[in-house]
Amino acid sequence: MVGTRHILGLAVDDCGVVATELCIRSGRAEVRAAGEFSWEKEFVVENAKELGEQLRRFLREGGFSSSRVAVGLAAKWILAKEIETPPAAPEALAGMLSIQAERAFSMNAGELVFDYCGKTSTSEKSQVLLLAAPRQVVSHIKAIMDAAGLHAQSVTISALACGGASRGADPTHRYGLYARPTYCEFWGQPDGSPRFIKHVSMGQDGTPVGYADLLSSTIQRLVLLSSGQGQSPPYRVTAYDACGCADQVLDRINERLQPQITVHDGCAGLLSNGLECSDPSRVAASVAAIAVALADAREGRPEIDFLHPRIGARRTSGHKRAIVWAAFLAVACLIGVGAVLMDWRRDKKDIAVYTLQLQQMGPDIATAREIVDRVSYAGSWVSREPRFLDCLRELTSAFPEEPRVWATSLALNENGTGSLVGKATSAAGFSEVLDTIKQNKAFSDVKMIHIRDAGRDSREKEFAINFKFEGVK
Repeated sequence: MVGTRHILGLAVDDCGVVATELCIRSGRAEVRAAGEFSWEKEFVVENAKELGEQLRRFLREGGFSSSRVAVGLAAKWILAKEIETPPAAPEALAGMLSIQAERAFSMNAGELVFDYCGKTSTSEKSQVLLLAAPRQVVSHIKAIMDAAGLHAQSVTISALACGGASRGADPTHRYGLYARPTYCEFWGQPDGSPRFIKHVSMGQDGTPVGYADLLSSTIQRLVLLSSGQGQSPPYRVTAYDACGCADQVLDRINERLQPQITVHDGCAGLLSNGLECSDPSRVAASVAAIAVALADAREGRPEIDFLHPRIGARRTSGHKRAIVWAAFLAVACLIGVGAVLMDWRRDKKDIAVYTLQLQQMGPDIATAREIVDRVSYAGSWVSREPRFLDCLRELTSAFPEEPRVWATSLALNENGTGSLVGKATSAAGFSEVLDTIKQNKAFSDVKMIHIRDAGRDSREKEFAINFKFEGVK
């Protein structure tokens, strides 16, 4: 039918896929089919063909018909860093961020695909969120889609697609939460644009009350850790619960968090914002896939698209433009030489024409020089991270997110030898941290000095560890 389009949205993580097919008609979106399935094989590159065939069978049996697909990635695969940028046009900004991206993350830049989101300006400084996805993951997703007979339109981030879907409905919602049975993803968008995103693993609790209490404590901790200067309660969180929990879960969360934090139902917001669905109960379970499909269908392309990133693509475009100009000048020179040989009078006329063309190119040359100056200036913003920060990062990653084990002091010498003192609620928690540090190739000679009771009336354990930091290889 003319004016009707179908788009398939897939929210992918290493456990499985949530799928939704939308029918877009006259600007309105309707859920045509929805479902979820788990991978039968490990989510690795070697299994791409088999995983694609599994996905093809699932879609065929579930009544999905569209071959155009928008894919959303889990935030656990994403690296993010907020960056301040100077006033610049989009082309110049992409070049500056390309330089920043190569130095912002510890991984090799060639192993990552970069994009960014945020409001930019040509007259004042801006804050943008620089995002990176492993190139191997993006290629793996593309291979699975090809094996399933699907044409990938875009690859974005599922959680931020949810935030984008509700951005226009209520811009005062400063935080967003996408909840799955084993993890949740939390992001902040104080001015309507994302500033950070975090992936948080969660334990499982079979009761709605236990789940609500666990989610409440997680929201409270993340809001307190991420709220910056100038931000004060009440904080507003839009929650997208994809776990199929009862309505009273949201009520219990608000009972525990209000008045400091108020949590709103993002799934209900999508329905009130024009999404049509014959069975509204399906919206919650497939909310991320719906948001991913909406981002591709309504906006033409998502703001974040690792399949067609703005960082890197501009560089290729700039090379092509330089080649075109070089070819033009080469032809002009040949014509000039030919004119000189054929007729000196005609040569005089040609020189006048080329002089005029060079004058017309003057603004472009000035713009190019300005871009070069800004890129050179941007290159001085960052320097290599000190070696001791690498050590601190590796030690931090050994500790669990739950407050079961914590450090109280750290000593580190210039030769890499150091000692770590901390406390734990149990000996088992300390053993887990010690084993993690020993297994990290960045450390050697990891030895436990002692573990003992912290005090006569305390159940906590006090421990000390010696180590040598060899460096990240």
